Amino acid sequence: MSKKPVEKKPQLDKATTIKILRTVPKSDGLALFKSPGESTGKIATSLSDLHAKLKQVDIRAVNHHFKRREFEKWIRGNIGDEELARRFSRIDREAHGEKLRAQMVTLIKTRLDELQIPA
Repeated sequence: MSKKPVEKKPQLDKATTIKILRTVPKSDGLALFKSPGESTGKIATSLSDLHAKLKQVDIRAVNHHFKRREFEKWIRGNIGDEELARRFSRIDREAHGEKLRAQMVTLIKTRLDELQIPA
């Protein structure tokens, strides 16, 4: 029985890690909507903040932004975490509801742990 090789994640330099973990201004945050024009009143401004808000936000907001790939786009563009954005892009496009929420919360928590910052 052979062992499967462990995929090593590339190490990030300190500056990149700091950039990924920073808090962005609200103007660059992810405003969470249940549907177009129906705001939840919540804005995520960091990965830790998104992690916390995803646990509590109306499930319609989770589904709405996921369908539009807005979590992935915000993580890549505003936060600068290509690796986490790639992981989000691999989530089954048919996923929805609490199962989807749990997957996303787990992905962010795992990434924060990799970056050695508690969620």
